[in-house]
Amino acid sequence: MNFYERQSAARRSTRRLLVAFILSMLAVTAALSLVIFSVLGATIGDPLGVVTLPDPAPLRFMAASPGAAIVIVLLIAAVMFGASLYKTMTLRAGGSVVATSLGGTRVERGVADPLQQRLLNIVEEMSIAAGVPMPEIFVLVDEPGINAFAAGHTPANAAIAVTQGALERLRRDELQGVIAHEFSHILNGDMQLNIRMLGWLFGLLALVIVGRTVLRVSHRSRNGKSTAAILVVALALVVVGQIGLLFARILQAAVSRQRERLADASAVQFTRDTQGLKQALVKIGASSAGARLATPAAEEVAHMLFAPGLSRMFATHPPLIERIRALDPGFDPAEIERARMEFATARDAGTAAVEKPAAPAAASALAGAVASIAAPVAARAELIADQVGDPQTVHIERADELRHALPIDLARSLTLPIEAQTLLLGMLLDSDAGRRGAQLHALAGHFDDGAIAAIAAAAAAGARLPAFMRLPVITLAFPALRRLPRTARERLQHALHDLIMADGSISVFEFSLSTVLQLTLADELGATVPHGRLRLGDVSGDLAVLFAVLAEQGASNRDDARRAYEAGIARLLPRQRPPFQPPRNWPPLAEQALLRLRRLDPFAKEMLIEALVLTIAHDDTLSVAEAELLRAICLTLQCPLPPLLPRVSLAGAR
Repeated sequence: MNFYERQSAARRSTRRLLVAFILSMLAVTAALSLVIFSVLGATIGDPLGVVTLPDPAPLRFMAASPGAAIVIVLLIAAVMFGASLYKTMTLRAGGSVVATSLGGTRVERGVADPLQQRLLNIVEEMSIAAGVPMPEIFVLVDEPGINAFAAGHTPANAAIAVTQGALERLRRDELQGVIAHEFSHILNGDMQLNIRMLGWLFGLLALVIVGRTVLRVSHRSRNGKSTAAILVVALALVVVGQIGLLFARILQAAVSRQRERLADASAVQFTRDTQGLKQALVKIGASSAGARLATPAAEEVAHMLFAPGLSRMFATHPPLIERIRALDPGFDPAEIERARMEFATARDAGTAAVEKPAAPAAASALAGAVASIAAPVAARAELIADQVGDPQTVHIERADELRHALPIDLARSLTLPIEAQTLLLGMLLDSDAGRRGAQLHALAGHFDDGAIAAIAAAAAAGARLPAFMRLPVITLAFPALRRLPRTARERLQHALHDLIMADGSISVFEFSLSTVLQLTLADELGATVPHGRLRLGDVSGDLAVLFAVLAEQGASNRDDARRAYEAGIARLLPRQRPPFQPPRNWPPLAEQALLRLRRLDPFAKEMLIEALVLTIAHDDTLSVAEAELLRAICLTLQCPLPPLLPRVSLAGAR
């Protein structure tokens, strides 16, 4: 399956699970209502013998008190749906909420622990290679088992957590295989499915919690008759709730096992190395701690983990041996025993060598490193479009070289909230003194003199980045920017808008960065559905705007732009399409068009990106402006694109 097929499969799984959980809740509501009606109906009689009430007891109660029966049914449903809604709302902030609830400690750049620094380096490389915003990183320091998970609604608010046992026992290639597995969950749309399951399951779990609480409290009551009735109802809450959870988890486990197999395959495609992931699984089988999590919350996140974190009747993962043999058909189970013996004789077996932080790079060293990774890439539509959601090993290699080439002061700024904000605004300052002065004056309405001076100084650091790598690198700062308080994020968005508008024009880079940043920092992002149901014919006007803007960026004259426009949009609308009319004030129109195009279904997005690349590739070249705009479009559509390295001169960087 390609990226779009995986996204579509995730959507189908989400719909099936939602239907299943709703049916489970309705069945549980009916069963509990029946028990409560039976208890209450047994107490109803007609001492005068005037009215004949029906049997059995539930019908007797419903006939005698229809209003009370309706209230009971609604109350049970409200508890379950309300608990699910509450849990879902608490998870809106993204994966960091899940990681911290399990005791995770955030990993920052410059951390003293070399194992955590190694983890940070691996995640940074894969983030750049995959073309997604940098996820937040957490370590479960109290967990000796080997495990990991990715959580979040979208790549923009994702978090990756790794246990201390994984850090200590896995070599770099093995840890890289585990992280690649988790990145595949981010790219395949599994994260949103997993985090929704947390909310849905909590609705059924809430009944069990209520029942257990009532059972504990009711033991203290001395009213025998009423206590007996309460105990029956409380016991029914526990039993029926557990039965509902059981059936929900059967379906959950079936879906989870399928997605885990896909994630293993995707991780191998990402790294082109079966041995790293295989050996990580072998070490889980050999370790005394295995993949177990000690936290009581392990059951809630069981379906999100790299390997089973606890024993349960319905496994959320395929058997360990089955996963290993899928990677290595000739696997000998004796390898697990040999690894177990190594663990017994060498407590630190599997701990990787420490990675030293990159030394500060001079401008010439940075240019040389970037030149080594900037091999010309032909602007061929099929080559570029096929990369969406499917990064390859070459992207990891280039990301690693770029990460090592980053000056240490610039790299440190990417992970500290205030410094990241300063660097971001500094990168947008114009090289022309007059326009820069107008921009700094616009920022004065939002920041004090000290902050303005720091932003001006940060412009020099940003200028050291080659133009075509600005967006991939700045996305590494997004976790730090998301940690700004809400008021600070709102101020940043207003300041960014005023800075961009200060010189009276908006460049492609300014538009691209602003678009991606606003999507990343938006509070409502957690509730955003990655794809919708719109078809291409529903958005022909938006397509016309987007293709006209993109065609103009790579053309030297209007006729070339028209031909590039037709080359792309004809793929989507072959019979009837809007004429080529480049908008004068294109940024707001393009922004509105992108927001509507986000609601396209996955396969319509696939066709759209292929057609956009046809427009770009019309002249067989890929300019910086085209690459940045295409990256912003793909991120907005939630179709991540690995870095494109066009034929540009380093001297041509802004």
